[in-house]
Amino acid sequence: MLGVLGLSASLGLVGVAVTTYATWPANTLGNYLRNRQAHQQIILALERRTSAERDSLTREFYQAWLAEEKGNLAGAIQGFQSLREKTRPGTPLHLHSSLRLGLAYGLNRDLEQELATYQGLMDQYPGASRLSQATFYLRRGEAERARVLLDEALGQDEKDGSLGTSRRLAQDLRNGLGPMRGNGPAISH
Repeated sequence: MLGVLGLSASLGLVGVAVTTYATWPANTLGNYLRNRQAHQQIILALERRTSAERDSLTREFYQAWLAEEKGNLAGAIQGFQSLREKTRPGTPLHLHSSLRLGLAYGLNRDLEQELATYQGLMDQYPGASRLSQATFYLRRGEAERARVLLDEALGQDEKDGSLGTSRRLAQDLRNGLGPMRGNGPAISH
């Protein structure tokens, strides 16, 4: 009896191994391991970039991002806040540190601060502000609010190019949401 149980357990394990091997590209374990490996590659790349960076402000940006990737969200938030204070509004580094700050707040589950960070960018970076707010609302399942913001962002971008290279992303997000429901405003493109 014990031999039969041992044989069936062995065959079961062999079956699991064969199934795992055969479905490796599409199974949960494979996805987890690939995601973990990719995350480790991101950390390695950020460590290399940080140590090679000569500009002190850019190095601070990568240090804060590295802290975020390693799970030190308090350190990331502090780093991005400090960098925003040191950089001039209107510069790419100010924008990128502001956007990463919002993401760090979101990862830290401080959704009010995340949204406030994105809304605070409206005067200086209206395209990035609306796009970031839209993705915030999409993550929360609020498609209608996201749709309105994306319509506004795309409409404004036609006038002033405020989305820059993010226009395609905004269009793709908007197209994925389909037509406007209800009597809300809609901008034709």
